[in-house]
Amino acid sequence: MEGGIFGWVEQITPLWWVAIAFGLAALEMVVFSFFLIWPAMAALVMAITVWLSPGIGGELQIILFAILSIALTFSGRRLFQWYDEPESSLNDRAKQLIGKRAKVVSFEHGEGRVELNGLRWPAKWAEGQSSTPGDTVVITNADGMSVQVEPA
Repeated sequence: MEGGIFGWVEQITPLWWVAIAFGLAALEMVVFSFFLIWPAMAALVMAITVWLSPGIGGELQIILFAILSIALTFSGRRLFQWYDEPESSLNDRAKQLIGKRAKVVSFEHGEGRVELNGLRWPAKWAEGQSSTPGDTVVITNADGMSVQVEPA
């Protein structure tokens, strides 16, 4: 085979790079690693590159694909970390209560119960704070199924 180790790459058309891109994207959908999407995008860029300059050498194609894959992987990961949302309280019902007002149902020695939206929650007050049943308090923190409150 002439043209060195990567001589066969010189013979492939841009459609092969498109096929590689679709193959990597399909594999990404199967394994959902969120890694293979970046080399798939690099393969699409390579398809455009080979289409625009058909005489590009095989070694250069492989080197460009490797550089593009690495660059897109790092920049894509960085981009998604930058736009990533902070820790969600979607599955933590108690954390969703922070900042809401509740009615004191019972209070004794820094602990008691508060009612919010028809549900009663075990509550703790900070040292030195107190409330009487019927008072309104604000939920400041949540720990498991217990909330910490302070007078409103």
